[in-house]
Amino acid sequence: MIEGFLGTAKIDNYRSIHIAELSRQSIIDSQAEHLGFGGYFLFETKDGNKGRGIKVLARVASLDAAFDMLDLWRFRPSA
Repeated sequence: MIEGFLGTAKIDNYRSIHIAELSRQSIIDSQAEHLGFGGYFLFETKDGNKGRGIKVLARVASLDAAFDMLDLWRFRPSA
């Protein structure tokens, strides 16, 4: 379960990247328990013919770091 979204950006028709809190079970299911269970995570969601799910990419160091990442998303050049 995904909790407390801070931000989302679409990668393509099937994938998005997010910063949010994740439930303990979502972290375990993603095999990312080595990152710990508290705080905010950077993760990718996939929803397509080849499967669904989330892939945890990183744990965000702090709430301030999460907001800094969101600022980077806002200023990225469009393709």
